[in-house]
Amino acid sequence: MDKFTSKVFSFIKENGMLSPDDSVVAGFSGGADSTALLNVLYELKDILKFRLAAIHINHGIRQEAAEDEEFSRNFCSERGIPFRAVSVDVPALARELKLTEEEAGRRARYEAFNAYAKELSANVIAVAHHQNDVAETLIMNLTRGCGLHGAAAIRPVRDNIIRPLLCVDRNEIEEYLQERNISFCTDMTNFENVHTRNIIRNRIIPELDEGVNPKSVSHMARAAMSFEKADEFIRGYTQKVFAETAEVLGDSVNIDVRALSEEADIIKENVVLMAFEQLVKSRKDIGFAHVDAVLSLMRDMSGTASVDLPYGLKAVRSYDILKLGPAENRTDDGGDINLSLTEGEETEIVIPGLGRARIAVISYDAQKEVPTQTYTKWLDYDRIQAVSFRKRRRDDYIRISQKGELHSKQLSKLMTDEKVPRDERDSMYILCDGDEVLWLPGYRMSDAYKVSGTTKRVLTININKTGGKING
Repeated sequence: MDKFTSKVFSFIKENGMLSPDDSVVAGFSGGADSTALLNVLYELKDILKFRLAAIHINHGIRQEAAEDEEFSRNFCSERGIPFRAVSVDVPALARELKLTEEEAGRRARYEAFNAYAKELSANVIAVAHHQNDVAETLIMNLTRGCGLHGAAAIRPVRDNIIRPLLCVDRNEIEEYLQERNISFCTDMTNFENVHTRNIIRNRIIPELDEGVNPKSVSHMARAAMSFEKADEFIRGYTQKVFAETAEVLGDSVNIDVRALSEEADIIKENVVLMAFEQLVKSRKDIGFAHVDAVLSLMRDMSGTASVDLPYGLKAVRSYDILKLGPAENRTDDGGDINLSLTEGEETEIVIPGLGRARIAVISYDAQKEVPTQTYTKWLDYDRIQAVSFRKRRRDDYIRISQKGELHSKQLSKLMTDEKVPRDERDSMYILCDGDEVLWLPGYRMSDAYKVSGTTKRVLTININKTGGKING
């Protein structure tokens, strides 16, 4: 048994991947990684006493796909490995499901793997992830922004899926194939530095190997395994804290803020993430900013405060109880963000193209100084009927003071006069009361809603601008 095969054999044994009489379906693209996987499993199947079959997915994207399928079929035929080829129109699937082609391809592959495994009564699916995949994923997640969970390694075993090559890197795989004189298919799109993963694979990792440490990939893979162990420990403790401090009530989660405040910050973060997991199918759009926004509500247990969140959710803290559930002040009708606040209430929302806005209704007396910052506005709330942030409509107008009198002006004319870029006008979010514009953020506020000596309640808005080209 050569060094590569011995290493994979030991890794399989250490992680309890296979038992005698198991039946394995291996994903086989014909590329170097899956070719090495299938060949080493073929060499080990009699030693470990398992049955082996292979499945190839033609994604319908590359011109060479038919050649890859033929190579894969012949490779299996020469070794007597049962083979199945499945064709999937991934571009069409991506359009239908509104996914990237990468996401749609992954879904198609695993659906086909499981269907073939069920047909063969196979209980194990083997895929060819290796240490470079772990390092690439770690770098990608870190640069995009992730916590401990996102930095954790790809697991050797998850449910019925095994990854026997996680103990080796790409160089070891290519050396193994070269020593055995085993050919494989090459996907030339892997060398096109268009996608993020390809840039990391073709530029960043080689720079790290050559300029920093030739073992950078294995070190990152090992670090990711340590992150995974830490994440598992923290998640286990978090589940205990969640059971003690949170209560799932249908489509909402109530958290005892006073009890949770006794825990370490990382446990608080994970309890909030666990609450999200109870309410949505995927945490994909939940980031640090959203978790931090929820945690910020816990720093003060007096009064009421709230923040709007992705997936139509809202977090509301009323004294020492924090509730995460469907937003009451937000609808998805045309992307409008409707607000309904009472005096003393505060909320936070994310306004597309502008950033995070802190909004409150406060009592007013003439002693309070009205702020003049571009993205902080005070409006006379007593004059407002129904306030919302939305995109512009045909009949929108704003009232402007001219020679001491208020005059209505079409929003389209105002945008022209203020030199708002034409390609941004339809996507900009503006503050409105019905058809009347209260504020065109960054440019102009209605003179009809300025705070005056008769104002009793003020709508305060402060935008922490993180996106959008605003000139005002």
